[in-house]
Amino acid sequence: MSICAILPIKHKSSRVPGKNYRDFNGKPLFTIILDTLINCKIFKEIIIDTNSGIVKDIVKRDYKNFSIRIYDRPEHLWDGDIPMNIILENVISSMNLNHDLYLQTHTTNPLLSKETILDSINTFKLKQKEEFDSLFSVKKLQTRLYRNENDKVIALNHNPNELLPTQDLEPLYEENSCIFIFKKDILIKKKHRIGYKPFMYIMDDIQSSDIDIETDFIIAESLHKCMVIDKKNKDKVVLVTGASGGIGSSICKRFKTDGWTVIGTATQENHISEYIDMYIQADITKEKSIKNLIDTIKTKYTKITCLVNNAASQICKPIWEMEESEWDHVFNCNIKSVYLFVKNILDLMKNNDSSIINIGSVHSVCTSDEIAAYATTKAALVGLTRNLAIELSKFDIRVNCISPGAVDTEMLRSGLLRGHVGKGTPEELVNNLGKTHLLGKVGQPIEIANLVKFVADNENGKFINGSNILIDGGASIKLSTE
Repeated sequence: MSICAILPIKHKSSRVPGKNYRDFNGKPLFTIILDTLINCKIFKEIIIDTNSGIVKDIVKRDYKNFSIRIYDRPEHLWDGDIPMNIILENVISSMNLNHDLYLQTHTTNPLLSKETILDSINTFKLKQKEEFDSLFSVKKLQTRLYRNENDKVIALNHNPNELLPTQDLEPLYEENSCIFIFKKDILIKKKHRIGYKPFMYIMDDIQSSDIDIETDFIIAESLHKCMVIDKKNKDKVVLVTGASGGIGSSICKRFKTDGWTVIGTATQENHISEYIDMYIQADITKEKSIKNLIDTIKTKYTKITCLVNNAASQICKPIWEMEESEWDHVFNCNIKSVYLFVKNILDLMKNNDSSIINIGSVHSVCTSDEIAAYATTKAALVGLTRNLAIELSKFDIRVNCISPGAVDTEMLRSGLLRGHVGKGTPEELVNNLGKTHLLGKVGQPIEIANLVKFVADNENGKFINGSNILIDGGASIKLSTE
């Protein structure tokens, strides 16, 4: 069956000036639905009926490799009040188009999906057997509707004396101007794209969105951005170590909220979180454990888009009281694990626009008493980040370090028991520490997670590489002598 798509695009729009080619999430509005039509891969040809020089130039420049034909709409049909049926009949007759079916949509339906278009076509093919001669898309309304007749309020679809639940009301249907499917002979004979026996194709509210006024444009653009993010990120996979901790769990939540697949690991058994798709218990200080973890990942996933080395150990003691085993444990967890992950995970990350983010600490640049092992590992992590950025750049892998200051986590509260900010309850200790900051407060895990996500996203952080980004509320910029 030969199917043709027709996309009418006028140059001038009265209520939303230039809306058809106005920027819509970084692209001209009309190209959103045009790309959708192309991706359907079912149309013998796509006809753009337009009087817009801007539209013509964009199509000739960006779509020369596709089966798209431009029809120059004659000047007597430029007026915005010309019925669409006349425009359709003109373009089909003038171009001598002869296809089995025609599908017409509008540039103002940017949320219309490929799946819905294909389903509407398949639905009409089946409905032809029941002698339906056309199809148009509608939005189902089950709400209390009225009309005003000579200042008298009349209920349309309900008895105002009965308060039925809206889901029990008799539905009415609103033509949403998204999809029209028809045959040439019906259009010519009836002078209308909706035939003598049309089939109403019900669509959901979001895809039914039509841009008619400025508010519609803003709403549609916002919805489209959310939908694009979800679709774009569905194949992205992040692995977060220390996923059960304060910062780690916030990082998992932040990525999952944006549609990423999240793999978490920690020493805790059977950690369950709605923001983690796969949780693997592992001791990341041992290479065998990391190899087993990565082998488990490979059973389900073929790539890792981002590795967040967040797991850390902190022991707060004077260095002369620290056992060698404690020193080794801090180094194995905070530094050795990063080396082991990079060594063993490379095949899942290389040549994939991937990113590694190491969670450092403000202690890498300025530190305090009784935290030598932790501070030393975080300083080493900054150096390792720079070297990895150099070595892994050949594989298109960016490597960065994010160094938080005081963040309200269990690790922070445990460290405050050293007594360097006074005595009191954990809440009082956190408040006391916050007062020493320029902002009068300590950080929150979500603030770190937001920065991690920003750096990991190639749209935002694609030129950030080999950096150590401090996020400490300004704690490191003020001299302690002042």
